[in-house]
Amino acid sequence: MTARMLKKIALGVALLASLSILPMLGGAAQPKHQADDAQHGFGDVGLWSQILEGSGRDQWQKPDEVIKQLNLRPGDVVADIGAGTGYFTRRFALAVGPQGKALGLEIEPSMVEHMRQEARRLNLTNYEAHLVKPDDPGLEPRSVDLIFLSNAYHHIGNRVDYFRRLSKSLKAEGRIVIVDFYQKPLPIGPRALEHKVSEETIIKELRQAGYRLIRSLGFLPYQYFLEFGL
Repeated sequence: MTARMLKKIALGVALLASLSILPMLGGAAQPKHQADDAQHGFGDVGLWSQILEGSGRDQWQKPDEVIKQLNLRPGDVVADIGAGTGYFTRRFALAVGPQGKALGLEIEPSMVEHMRQEARRLNLTNYEAHLVKPDDPGLEPRSVDLIFLSNAYHHIGNRVDYFRRLSKSLKAEGRIVIVDFYQKPLPIGPRALEHKVSEETIIKELRQAGYRLIRSLGFLPYQYFLEFGL
């Protein structure tokens, strides 16, 4: 077999691999980690930027309304766990002002570097990105006003223990907000129901971790908005 033929075969395989992802996109930009994690890593920032930052996401994610409902104050410190490309993190940095801080926390080094480059490009000195461990976001005790997770909850293992330990990072009257997909078939987001977590499960697990539900909002078309306090 000639080198030219091998090159054609390789290109064909790569094309098929890329097409295999497309049915999962639902015709619009999807939130973080919608592909099968076992087959598609998150090291390709270019690919995941298209998936996570596409113009279609703003329509259903309603980021401005999410920010409004968070009731952030100037000077607040926000930790965005599973921040991905920083879709929300950069918005947090703008919302809390230069006296505040937005922390983009990720386990993927390429995503962290992407966020750091973005912070420099946008000249947001209060926008920080940190590489963290899957079981430890590395937050200092009583250092954060708001912990935020968007479409990341199902990636966390031993969640009750994780969030119990995480409570030590919250300041007095600190909050946790979880925005994630309803556990039912949807035109966007993960297709597999096991990659989604129901509202009831999250509320139960957070209560076991020592939190109380403050608010449950339904303004998003495909996701719930749950706010918890201690």
